[in-house]
Amino acid sequence: MMAKRLLLRHATRPPSCILHCISRSNLVRNLASVSSNHNNEEANGSSSSNPTKSPTSPSIGNNSSTFNNNSNANPNEVNKFSSFASHWWDSRANPLVGMNPIRIKFLRDVVDSFQPSSAAAADTTAAPNIQLPLHNKRILDIGCGGGLLTESLSRLGASLVVGVDASTHVVEVAKRHSFHENSRLVLPSSLQDDRDIRYIGGITVEELANSWLNEHEKEQTSSSSSSQQQQHQLFDIITALEIIEHVPNPPSLLHAAKSLLKPNGILLVSTINRTVKSYGLAIVAAEYISGKVPIGTHTWDMFWSPAEVEQMICSSSQSSNSGDGRMTQIALSGMVLQPPFINMEWKLDGSDTDVNWIGAYQKEQV
Repeated sequence: MMAKRLLLRHATRPPSCILHCISRSNLVRNLASVSSNHNNEEANGSSSSNPTKSPTSPSIGNNSSTFNNNSNANPNEVNKFSSFASHWWDSRANPLVGMNPIRIKFLRDVVDSFQPSSAAAADTTAAPNIQLPLHNKRILDIGCGGGLLTESLSRLGASLVVGVDASTHVVEVAKRHSFHENSRLVLPSSLQDDRDIRYIGGITVEELANSWLNEHEKEQTSSSSSSQQQQHQLFDIITALEIIEHVPNPPSLLHAAKSLLKPNGILLVSTINRTVKSYGLAIVAAEYISGKVPIGTHTWDMFWSPAEVEQMICSSSQSSNSGDGRMTQIALSGMVLQPPFINMEWKLDGSDTDVNWIGAYQKEQV
C-alpha cells in the first residue's frame, strides 16, 4: 500500500491509450517488488532510500593500460538509441536537451573551483578564446549520442573534444549537426584557431582506451618523448553522463575512463539513483504516463546510487589495480525537474539526489 501511495502522489491514472502498452497488474507487481527490495535491504541494515548492490570488477589484462576487449555495449541498448537518433536534438522528444544547460553549469562550476585556468584569470586583456572557461582543455565525452554536450564543450573553448558512442547512427547525427547553422560552431575567425571536435562511433571506451594508450606508449618507446609529453595526450576532463545505466559493466567503463585522465583531471558522471521515487518518476511517470521518454528506455535495476559510483571510482582497490592514480569525489548534486514538468526545465539541487544526480571526481596530482 505504501508503494501505491508513493506512486499516486507523483502521478495520475494513465490515460486509456497507455493501457495498450502496459498491464496495470504488471506495473503494480513491479512497483511492489521495488518496495519489497527496499524493505529487505532496510531490515539488513541498508538505507531504504539508497539500496546498495555490489559492483562487478572490471576485467583487466596484465598490462595496466589494457582492458578486456569483450564489448561493454548492450546491443539492445545500442539499437534503442540508434532508433531515436533522428530526434536527438528535438527538445519535445529528448529530455536531455532541457537538462544540458544545468549539466554544463555544474561542469563549469567544478572546473572553475578545482581546475581553474590561471593564465586566463590573470590576463583580462587576453584574446577572446583565452577567456573562454574551457580554453585549452582536452575533453572526452563518453556516450556522446547526437552531440548535445560535445558541441557545448567546444563552444566553451575546449581545444579538443572527442565524442565516442557505441552507436554509429547517433554519431552520424552528431557529425551532421556539427555543420548545421544552429550548432553555432561556425565561429568568428579570431576563434577558429584551436578548436577541434572528433566523433568516433561503434566503439566502447574500453576499446578506445586500449588503442589510445597503446598508440601513445608506442610513440614514447620509439621517441625521446617524456612521460610529461605522454600525459599531454590524455584528457583534462572526461564526461560519462547518462551512460552507466545503459551498459552491462559500469565499473569497467569508469576504470577505462580514469586511465585516460591526466593527473588533476576531472571525471564527471551522471545517472539515476535506485530508489522507489526514481521508479515512480523516471520510469512510470516519464515513460508510461507523460510519454516524455520512450517506453523501455530505463531499467530500475541498472540505476546506481552516488555511494555506489563513488566506490567504483574512488576505492583504493580500483586505483591500486590499475595504477591510474587515486580519485576523490569533489562535488555532488541532484538534477531536479521543475514544475510544470511538461516544460522539461531542470535545476541543480544539492539536497535531492533521489532521482537524477551528477558527481565530479578528481585524479590526484602526481
